Amino acid sequence: MQTPELIELVQDRTGNVSSKVANDVLMAVLETLAERNLGGAQQHLAGELPVEYADVLRRGDAKAQEEFGAAELVRRVAERAGIAEQQSQTWTRATLSALVESVSTGQRDEFVKALPDDFYPYAMWDV
Repeated sequence: MQTPELIELVQDRTGNVSSKVANDVLMAVLETLAERNLGGAQQHLAGELPVEYADVLRRGDAKAQEEFGAAELVRRVAERAGIAEQQSQTWTRATLSALVESVSTGQRDEFVKALPDDFYPYAMWDV
């Protein structure tokens, strides 16, 4: 999926926010994922994302990656995007699920398997 389609999907799922806001939330989610120890799954996911988003995931330092749960994911995204944590719950789900859907089925399955169990609901959009 190319950048415009990914931004449009995030816009749709977040209630038609501006493309700038959708991009800001995408960046916040990617930056936060880059900080999480996922056994290198980010690098594989990055291989199928548009370059500007792939680069964000690739910036993560494997030695500095941390273990944290979904609540911390949501908190960090809220802080980075400048939104309330309650709003971040919905927008993180909208964005992470869009990222997961934007890659091939094999890559999607591999990435989702690497996620902690409590991240899983944020990677699926079944509304």
